[in-house]
Amino acid sequence: MKDDDFVSVWRTTAVKQGVALGALAGDAFAATLAAASLALPGDATLTERDVNDALRAWLAGPGAMLATDHVELRRWLVDAKLVERDGYGRAYRRAPPPASFAAAVAAMTAIDAAAVAEEARTTHARDRAERRARYEARKA
Repeated sequence: MKDDDFVSVWRTTAVKQGVALGALAGDAFAATLAAASLALPGDATLTERDVNDALRAWLAGPGAMLATDHVELRRWLVDAKLVERDGYGRAYRRAPPPASFAAAVAAMTAIDAAAVAEEARTTHARDRAERRARYEARKA
């Protein structure tokens, strides 16, 4: 898949609401987890608190479409091998992406995922308001 395809999928996913991570399939799942993993600095070992704070902030912004909390998201990232943790759950770091996520991580690294999500949501809201106004005008 090309980088543009992952970005397109990210735009489409970002405008949704109340999405469960487990309900995302294929490229939408990969793009979303890739974007979430990039909320963590790539060159630092982090405490669980640091990871939680970063994921909470991500869920409040670019990841606002997800119906999950930072703990579940952190577990998904660890299970997908995008984030590594020590055996005690005290030290975390962003991992090199496994082959199944490499293209998605590369695509999401090349963009400002937060800006793309915000632009998609703004455009979606504007288009929806315009459709509603046309509907109301026809009804009147």
